[in-house]
Amino acid sequence: MALRESKKHETWRTLHACALELVDTRGYDEVSVEEIAAAARVSKSTLFNYFESKEALLFDPGPGDRERWQKLADERPDGEPLWVSVREIIRARIAHNAATLVVQRRILGAAPQLAQSTKAAGERFQQFVQDWVDTRAQSDRIDPLCSALLVNTAFAVLRTAYLQWQPGDDAERFLELLDSAFAEIEAGVLDLPRSRTGTASDDRR
Repeated sequence: MALRESKKHETWRTLHACALELVDTRGYDEVSVEEIAAAARVSKSTLFNYFESKEALLFDPGPGDRERWQKLADERPDGEPLWVSVREIIRARIAHNAATLVVQRRILGAAPQLAQSTKAAGERFQQFVQDWVDTRAQSDRIDPLCSALLVNTAFAVLRTAYLQWQPGDDAERFLELLDSAFAEIEAGVLDLPRSRTGTASDDRR
């Protein structure tokens, strides 16, 4: 990465971290954009070169995210079932962002009106996964309907686990909920002969 690009990424991360810390400590309505800029030691105009709004400071996807997602996808072994690959990509992304997600969840708990602002990051990640699955599906001659259903189901699992995750819970709790939600789907949909009250198989174990 070129030095200039590296500095831009560092400025983005500093602004993002300052915004999270100030809003988490004092509350969304009690923190101004000017205060965030001052904490990051940049001008207000510089801040707006990186973020369109105070909400964006808290929830925008970060620089380099797509490259990290691609690395997660590239790590999935050839021949692995697509469902397992998608599940593990999602889980790895959550684990990587755990510390930030915990703070964001507390902020959303205190200011639920910000929920809509979280959509951009989630939609961008889901589109990346869908594009990756579509590429794999073409080579495996999988029906596009099935690949879309697979990805939409996996992200419905993610959203359900997130909604059950309470402000103040740690990242491990989120991962537990995510694992449990995937296990329920796998027991009820992907392993039909099993009893729905039985223990679901877990390909990660």
